[in-house]
Amino acid sequence: MRKASYSVTRLQNHGYLFILPTLVFFTVFLIYPMISAFRLSLLEWNVLTPAKAIGLKNFLVMSKDPRVVNSILRTLHFSAISVAAINVLAFVFALMFGSRMIRHKNFLQSLVFLPVILSIVAVGVVWEFMYQSTGLIPILVRGIFGASPAWLTTTSAAPYAIIITYVWKSVGYYMVIYIAGLMDVPTSFYEAARMDGAGFWGQLYYITIPNLRNTFALGVISCIIFTFGQFSIQYVITKGGPARSTEILSLLIFREAFELSKFGYSAAISVLFFLMLLVFSIFQLRLFRSGAVGD
Repeated sequence: MRKASYSVTRLQNHGYLFILPTLVFFTVFLIYPMISAFRLSLLEWNVLTPAKAIGLKNFLVMSKDPRVVNSILRTLHFSAISVAAINVLAFVFALMFGSRMIRHKNFLQSLVFLPVILSIVAVGVVWEFMYQSTGLIPILVRGIFGASPAWLTTTSAAPYAIIITYVWKSVGYYMVIYIAGLMDVPTSFYEAARMDGAGFWGQLYYITIPNLRNTFALGVISCIIFTFGQFSIQYVITKGGPARSTEILSLLIFREAFELSKFGYSAAISVLFFLMLLVFSIFQLRLFRSGAVGD
């Protein structure tokens, strides 16, 4: 028994050696940059001059900066609509491709998933051309409704142009998550429901949705976190315009640092951004630990 216990202990110690490269990687490229951002947020630094300690001045300035407030509101608007649209469409696609009435399901699933593996910069460039006045989107909209907004030059339409592009790019990834969740639901549940006379909507309400509570939680919360960190599509298509109507927090951080050389102030905004994401992460952990989403 002692020999076996000693062997298990040695095996556990050796396990730490196997995860050491990953720990080093995360320490160098994740933990250290996070600590540096907190330290830099207390400084005034533009690269060209020595850094100057200013305490919490960056945070005080940030609390009165209308651009920060605008970016927070734009981020919340973009995230709320995108997360809702992505998860609803992903769930609908998963249900459709789980139906026996749909033919060529593998091909259709591949079409929906294809945008996920495309370069996000290439997607942004292509969609930017599609939103031009002579592009495909205005032509289709004018053909259906008789008129089309100026998608990229008006503050009312530009945010939704970004949302449409992001939803198209991301929905396939979450569709796979919901398909995996549907495959875990025992078929005996549906067989018993059909024997009791339950139709599609009854099975959906009483069997499918309750059994996908964990999947819904995973899909929604992970989508919130990834959507909050979005940057590339806004930068490629509109660069935050027109009139900062698509300038989300990540884009504002980039501009303050690399366009205005306010690295300390940019770090302060990134700390705020980090704290917002931390709230969602804590919510996610508590949600799963408490078992509120079901067993």
